[in-house]
Amino acid sequence: MLHCIEKPENHCVYFDNFFTSKNLLIHLRNLGFRATGTVRENRVGYCPLLSSNELKKTIRGNSDYQLDRNGVVLFVRWHDNRCVTIGTNFDKVESLGAATRYSRQASKNTQGQQPAVLKAYNTYMGGVDHNDWLVEKYAMVIRGKKWYWVLFTCMLVMAFVNAWLLYRLVYGENALDLLDFRRSVGVTYLKLETGRPNIGRPMEYPSSQLRVIPDIRFDGIGHMIDKSSM
Repeated sequence: MLHCIEKPENHCVYFDNFFTSKNLLIHLRNLGFRATGTVRENRVGYCPLLSSNELKKTIRGNSDYQLDRNGVVLFVRWHDNRCVTIGTNFDKVESLGAATRYSRQASKNTQGQQPAVLKAYNTYMGGVDHNDWLVEKYAMVIRGKKWYWVLFTCMLVMAFVNAWLLYRLVYGENALDLLDFRRSVGVTYLKLETGRPNIGRPMEYPSSQLRVIPDIRFDGIGHMIDKSSM
């Protein structure tokens, strides 16, 4: 994905924990990329960070950080709502910022310390995290023995989310929320009249109008071909 970038030194790369490892961050540094990504706890190599169980016993906002043996990659583990581990080949811990979180004990929003590398990650990784959050809001659950159903439903939900984001760009403040948008799409497909009988050979459609409900045909978006004066 980075082969198309001609000047790596002009870019900072942010990604989640699916592929992140110490070796990847070192490799990207050798290529000239500044990179930061969340890391799974078993991929920090021999970096002696506090375990998540130990860090959870401290107050929210505490963190632990260490450089790897070669002094190239910095790993930071931060106690937020859960413990988050992040690795970077260029960023730093200080200066500490403030993160606002809701405290159940105090029943109000409180502020805790946040390392600089976490603040930068949240700033530049927002698009992917926001997409994941939208996908999880109304995730489809189909129980079955076929492992690939999860891939199918995930792609379907992501298609809904991406379609809704494009829809919001067109309608702005007048756009439906995600739940109502999904409902409207479902209702539209339920109202479709295919004109096909239940049994026997499929009949030919006399016209395309049978497959399109009036709400779509006359919405003025330009789905149907009109005569032009040009």
